[in-house]
Amino acid sequence: MPRPFRLKTNFSVYHIMIRCVDGIMLFKDDKDRERFLITLKRYKKKYGFKLYAYCLMDNHVHMIIDAFGSDISRVMHGINLSYAKYYNRRYKRRGHVFGDRFRSEIIDKDNYILQASKYIHKNPRKLRGWSDKVFQYPYSSGPIYLGDLDDSFEILDCDFILKLYSNNDKKKAVKEYLDFMLVPNSEEEEKQQEAEYGFMNQKCQYKSEKNIIVRNMTADEVAQFVADYIGEDRDKIKIKYVRNITEAKAITMLFMVRFCEYKIKDVCNYFGNITQSRVSSLCSLGVEILFNKNEYKNIIDDFLKHCA
Repeated sequence: MPRPFRLKTNFSVYHIMIRCVDGIMLFKDDKDRERFLITLKRYKKKYGFKLYAYCLMDNHVHMIIDAFGSDISRVMHGINLSYAKYYNRRYKRRGHVFGDRFRSEIIDKDNYILQASKYIHKNPRKLRGWSDKVFQYPYSSGPIYLGDLDDSFEILDCDFILKLYSNNDKKKAVKEYLDFMLVPNSEEEEKQQEAEYGFMNQKCQYKSEKNIIVRNMTADEVAQFVADYIGEDRDKIKIKYVRNITEAKAITMLFMVRFCEYKIKDVCNYFGNITQSRVSSLCSLGVEILFNKNEYKNIIDDFLKHCA
């Protein structure tokens, strides 16, 4: 039977689950869990996605990932392949580590993000010895949200979820988020959440309608940074038919969307006379350029330092 078509865009938030093949444990000890988080950090830096929640179980992983202009299939392929190579090398085995493709749903509303994060952060209750201390489990983002654990791997992006509760009072946001997670579910709600967030039913797919947290960086400033980086005139980046400036245009659009969180229509307005599909295509090209061209290997780090 052919595989079902996977609905995806480069600008969506995904609830993702990856699971090991039958007969093995995905994480046999804490060294394995730490290696997975190190791998996650490396690919997060490489592709620039955002991680809003995660939980490492014995045989599977839940994550909420904002693709942020990256191809989610390429992201997950890289993470899974890297960890599988480590796993097989450490345990002197061959063959697949992960079962089938990763499972995913595009998140359509803020409420889904909250409910899915609650499900993910309460997952440790299924692990032996953690049923009564789910928010202390060190390989989940739950304790980081609540301030009980440092984000030592520096991979979590907490602001998006917390700002759904309070835009400028983090203590209030943390308290309200904890209150939300502590609300007990009825037996029927537990079954429904297990079906929806545990991927027992994958028929529904959604279009992303997430709110945006905008960084204080204008489009002109982004374009100026890219122009200075490559030694080109900023105004050329905005001209439609300058062929030798396509790479700079693609990187500028990608940075506007990925790091400064402009909407696609805002990018269209800035560049003028360009379609949303063309912007999406150029952002994807920007990802390819950063992935394949050595001359741009430091541009992300330099840009983040510039706009900090």
